[in-house]
Amino acid sequence: MEPQSETQTLRKAQEILAYLQVSIALARSREAHQMRRRAKFLPAIIAAVFMNTAAHAQPEVIRCLPPEVPVTNLPEAVLLEYRAEIAAEFEAYFAAVSTHIACLDTERSRALSEAHMATEAYSTFLNIPPAQKDLP
Repeated sequence: MEPQSETQTLRKAQEILAYLQVSIALARSREAHQMRRRAKFLPAIIAAVFMNTAAHAQPEVIRCLPPEVPVTNLPEAVLLEYRAEIAAEFEAYFAAVSTHIACLDTERSRALSEAHMATEAYSTFLNIPPAQKDLP
């Protein structure tokens, strides 16, 4: 085999190995991302399983879960190769952030309304004359 042919074969092999390493890194990154996402739901699942009857008497809890920021701490080659997919993840993230902020606004409004009703109830309570106690 000629040295030039061997060099080309070696370069091709290096390119293939580099591509495989990037693909493996991307696959591992996605797996880790999915596992982190699943791990976020684990406490909620455990809490739902172990709810007791007292929890059912409580008002419904409103949760505004923030969306997860897309991962960008990947090798530059991966970022370049999957640029469109990463851009789509960011677009989905920004849409989810808008929904999250709307949820927070709704929760804030609900909490203020609840506090206002509690204030009115307390004011009414303060205006009730104390009960006459029988003296022995």
